[in-house]
Amino acid sequence: MNNFQNDGFLIIKNKTIKSKIAETKSIFVKEFSKRFKKDANTNRELIKRFADHPHISSIFTSNVVIKILQKNINFKVPVKCGPIFSHYTSNNKTGDSYGLPYHQDYPSMASSKCAIILWLNLVDSNKDTHSIEILPRQHLNGLLEGKQTKSNYVLNKKYYKLKSVIPSVKAGDLLIMSCFLPHRTFVHPNFKGWKLSLSQRYDDLADKDWRNRGYKNSYQVTVNRKLYLNKA
Repeated sequence: MNNFQNDGFLIIKNKTIKSKIAETKSIFVKEFSKRFKKDANTNRELIKRFADHPHISSIFTSNVVIKILQKNINFKVPVKCGPIFSHYTSNNKTGDSYGLPYHQDYPSMASSKCAIILWLNLVDSNKDTHSIEILPRQHLNGLLEGKQTKSNYVLNKKYYKLKSVIPSVKAGDLLIMSCFLPHRTFVHPNFKGWKLSLSQRYDDLADKDWRNRGYKNSYQVTVNRKLYLNKA
């Protein structure tokens, strides 16, 4: 187990979560991926709907996860920040060999500076598969030079020269990352399988700096009220 404060990430193994993730994968295969079509956009919508499944929500809101954050990250009052995000990676049309570049999550949260990201994967991920790539210890430097895009805060290319790590994360392991830890999707060009990870962001209600800023975060609920007019 590494030092979270020093490295900016931590991998936790828990039998209960591992069992829950095995159930989650079964739901994905039996109820969602079997509905995949040749239309990649439909498949991506299905993946988004999968992230909304009550079984997944029950994992991220479980007492097991709350106790892990309290024990290992010293959160006093963990609260969720934003929705559950899905990250599907593959070299077929649905994944389109796409991966997010190096980015930091804090700018898209703008909440407590001690915030963390809890990342779970339905399959094993490592340097020989699609995975996640991180820049250890760079979270200690706060917000790095970069550019805000429509989707995330992309880092300056100079950081790509730093030594990175592709952690070995088994299906059901919990990867906990600082909201300032730079990370990107690792797309293995020769891997024929897929990766589907799910992540939830958390804040600590006891954080004094966040209290002084009025407990704000950047997420808002929006509704596309014209969607029903679309006949497609």
